[in-house]
Amino acid sequence: MDHLYHAHRLLAGSAESDIEFFELAAQAIAVATQSRCGGVGFCAPDSVALNVVALWDGDELGDPFSFPIPGSPCEQLYNKAETGESHIHYESNCQKLFANSELILRLNGESFRAQIIMDDNQHIIGHIFSMDDQPRTDQPGVRDFFELLSNRLSTEHRRVGQQEKLHRNANIVALTRNMLSFVDKSFTYHAVSQGYVDAYGKSHDQLIGSQAGDIHGEAVFNRVLKPLLSRTFNGESVNSQIWIHPPNIAPKYIDIVQTPYYEKDGSISGAILSGHDITAQKITEQTLQKLSLAVTHSPILTVITNPDGVIEYVSPIVEKITGYTTEEVIGQTPRLFKSGRTDPSVYKELWQAIKSKQPWQGEIENRRKDGSLYWEHISIAPVLDEQNRLIAFVGNSMDISERKEMEWQLQQLASTDPLTGVFNRRHFLEEVESHLAQSERYKSPLSLMVLDIDRFKSVNDNGGHALGDIVIKQFTQICEQTIRNVDILGRLGGDEFAILMPETAADEALILADRLKMAISQYQIQHESHTLQITTSIGLSTYQNSETLRDSVQTLLARADEGLYAAKKGGRNLIGYV
Repeated sequence: MDHLYHAHRLLAGSAESDIEFFELAAQAIAVATQSRCGGVGFCAPDSVALNVVALWDGDELGDPFSFPIPGSPCEQLYNKAETGESHIHYESNCQKLFANSELILRLNGESFRAQIIMDDNQHIIGHIFSMDDQPRTDQPGVRDFFELLSNRLSTEHRRVGQQEKLHRNANIVALTRNMLSFVDKSFTYHAVSQGYVDAYGKSHDQLIGSQAGDIHGEAVFNRVLKPLLSRTFNGESVNSQIWIHPPNIAPKYIDIVQTPYYEKDGSISGAILSGHDITAQKITEQTLQKLSLAVTHSPILTVITNPDGVIEYVSPIVEKITGYTTEEVIGQTPRLFKSGRTDPSVYKELWQAIKSKQPWQGEIENRRKDGSLYWEHISIAPVLDEQNRLIAFVGNSMDISERKEMEWQLQQLASTDPLTGVFNRRHFLEEVESHLAQSERYKSPLSLMVLDIDRFKSVNDNGGHALGDIVIKQFTQICEQTIRNVDILGRLGGDEFAILMPETAADEALILADRLKMAISQYQIQHESHTLQITTSIGLSTYQNSETLRDSVQTLLARADEGLYAAKKGGRNLIGYV
C-alpha cells in the first residue's frame, strides 16, 4: 500500500494554480495504480472529445491533448454512468478491444482504469484515468482512491469556475458608470467602478488602496463619511445623500446605499457602496412641493404630508391600491394603512431619517380598507425651503406584493427538494457546514447518516417513475416521523438521503439509525393492487476533531458514503459505521 501513501502525499503537495494541481493529480494516479500513465480530462456538455489537461507519462509530464471519446474505453465508462456506475477497469486486451482508439494508440495502452468526474448537478464533466502498456490487475484501495480524487477534482473544477466568475464580476464592477465600490473597515478602497474614475479623474490603480479621507478630503470624511460607514460596519444598511467635492468639477450630490459585507463566518469585513448622482434632483427639490399632472396620473402612489405627517395630498390611484378614496385619506396620517406586521425597527429607522431631514426608502407591509395585506416599496423625502427648514414630506410607493410572493417562492425552490419538500443537496450541505463550525467551536458531538433505498432501481424498472416517486415520498415521511426534532433531513439526489444529527455521539446515532432502519423495513407501501416492502442501507459517520484528523463537510460525507458502501456490500438493510 506504499504506492497509495505516496499518491496521497503527492496530492498534499503545494500547487500554485489549478493546472499544477491537475498535474499533481495525474502523477498521483500513475503512482496509485503503479501504471505508466495517469491523466485528468474534462469535456464540455454534449462534447464527443475529451481535453486531457494533465498527463503523467513515464517519469515526466506529457503535453495536453484532445481525443475523440467514441471508440475508446472512455465511451464505455460514460455509457455505464447512465446506469449509476462511475468506475471502469480493463486489466488487459485494450489494444484488441479498442484497436481504433486514438487514446490507446497514442499511449500504447494495454490496461485501463477510469473514474467519472461529476459536477454538483450530477452532470459528467470529465474523468480521470490510468493506463499501462502491461496488464494491471485490480488492487485494494485503488478504486476508493479514484473516487476520492474524482470528488476533489469536482470541487477544484467548481472553485476554478467560481474564480472565473468573480474575475468577470470584478471587471463588470470596474466598467460600471455608477459609483460602486468596496471599502474595508480601515476605510480603504479595494474596488471602484468607472464612475469613481470619471468623478475624480484618477485611474483604478490610483484609487484602489487609497483611504477615503485622501479621496474625499479629511473634512468631508470626518464629518459625513466616517459616521455613515461606521454605522454600516456595525451591521446597518444605510441610505443617505451626501455632497462630494471632486477636483476641478462642481460638487455632486450623491444618493448612496451602504450595505454591510458579511464573510462566511458572519463577520463584517467592510461595506459595499452604490451611489448615483442626484445633483439635479437636489437643485430642483423646491419644484416638487406641488405635484404635476404627470404625478396625478402616475401608477405610483404619491403622498404629500405636512411636517407633522398629516396627509395633504394623495394621488387618485390610492383607491385602486388601498380601497380608500382620496377624501377618506386626506387629513389622516399614514398610520391609516398600518398593518402591525412590519418590524418596528423599520419604522424606527424611518422616523430617525425623516426627523433628521434625510430621505428614507424601504419595504413595508400595509393593510387595505377591506383588511387584506399588501407590500409596498416606499420612498420618503423631506422638502426643505431655502433656509433648510422642513415644509413637507413627499412619499412615493409601489405595490410589490407579487414580487415579494415570487421572492418567497424562489427562496423555497432554492433550498428545498420539489418532490419531498425536505432540504435539497445544496442547502443540506450548507447546514452541515454551519453545524460543523458549531461543533468545532463548542467541542460538541455531531453525526451524519447517509441512506438510500435498497434495490430502488428495480422499483423504477418494474413500476415506472411514478411508483418510484411514491416510494421516495413515503420513504421521506417515515424518516420525518422517526427522527428527532433537532435532526435535519435532506435529499442528496435520486434515492439518496442524509440526516444530520447535532449534539449526537456515535452510540446514540447508531440507536437512531437502527430505529430508522427497522421503521422502514416494517412499513408496507400500497400501490394500486400491489403491496411493496422496502429496506434501507445506512452509512454513519461522526465528527472527528483531533490533531491528526479534523473533518470537513467532504470528509464527513465521504466516510458516511464509505459506511453506506459497506452496508450495501454486506448484503443491504444494514448499517455501516466509519
